[in-house]
Amino acid sequence: MNKHLLLGIGFTALAFASCKKTDNEPVQTIPYSGLTATTNYLETFKGPDNKTSVDFSGQATRVSMMKELDAYMRKGTTTTLDAARLKSMFENKNSAFDAAALNAATDKTIISKTAQSFSATDAAAEHQRFYGYFDAIAATSAANGQAAAQGTAGLLDGKYLVDAKGFEYGQFIQKGLIGALMLDQISNIYLGSEKMNADNEVIVNGKNYTQLEHHWDEAYGYLTQNEVFPKKDPNDATKYLESYLGGYVRQVKEPNGNPADVYMAFLKGRAAIVNDDATTRNTQIAAIRTALEKSIATIAISYLNKAKTANSDGSKFHALSEGVGFIYSLRYGHNAKINKAKSDQLLEILTGKEHGFWSLTNADLDNVRNEVANAFGIDKETVVNH
Repeated sequence: MNKHLLLGIGFTALAFASCKKTDNEPVQTIPYSGLTATTNYLETFKGPDNKTSVDFSGQATRVSMMKELDAYMRKGTTTTLDAARLKSMFENKNSAFDAAALNAATDKTIISKTAQSFSATDAAAEHQRFYGYFDAIAATSAANGQAAAQGTAGLLDGKYLVDAKGFEYGQFIQKGLIGALMLDQISNIYLGSEKMNADNEVIVNGKNYTQLEHHWDEAYGYLTQNEVFPKKDPNDATKYLESYLGGYVRQVKEPNGNPADVYMAFLKGRAAIVNDDATTRNTQIAAIRTALEKSIATIAISYLNKAKTANSDGSKFHALSEGVGFIYSLRYGHNAKINKAKSDQLLEILTGKEHGFWSLTNADLDNVRNEVANAFGIDKETVVNH
């Protein structure tokens, strides 16, 4: 079946008649000039049934799995965690989730999409890294009844669960998956050459989109599941509805980024796919990759700077743990400026000393921070309001 398009621009209620993409008929296009920061992503792109052609349900499922994983890890401050359950959540086995729908989604797992762009050997090594973190947070949670100190696991400030070296493994895991799952899937998998060479003429059987359109939307689904980005909470104007990668990209402002520009790149790139305009689409791919990687670098720098000015060991080590997760995540940028080898080198500076975070000096933090700042052209003193 030939591709049919019914296009709507939400803010103007503009609609085009459905048309076939053939050699004999003109193809309707979406005017780029009509796309704005308030354009509704879901309503702009419609199939021949006049319903949205956007589907990122698989991404929404995996994000929900991450949220349950997070929620369970947070219980480690008062409960001894089960490493086997954490691993089962990662693999979606043994009905490990509280939500029955997640357990039933047996074709969806976090592990299968983690470090997917790496070679099989390198991806397996990254999976083992996370397995090690699951073991570590479970072991550390057994000490949640005592205060942490150098050489002693427990709680800092009564709320941060750290091991004997001050490592908060819940942050290593969460922030690490922002890169290993979300950034990798967007920049290297769905916006990668294989997915972007998919068919854009034939409607997928039983669906109302082409394979190429769907791949683009799957990338968007790892940034946000909302119809606009960023999206304020209608019940609280001081809050936003993004999480994980999208939540951090939202916080990075000029000169290091602009969330509205990221959204416009996703909108314009999707419109370019409808318009069969590969040149414009590829320009948006490059913009998205650059913006996401630079956002993660900016947040990493910010956390290291916050660690230097923290007023307690708990807040300092919490910031350091988040920074470690983001520096690890940088290896998943497309043609990464901080690749795996450099990321490992920087992580060794932060985590490789005898007493871990307890042994770190501000000079160590500056060393790592400056390497990242120089690689991306970011002000080394940057602090983001996260």
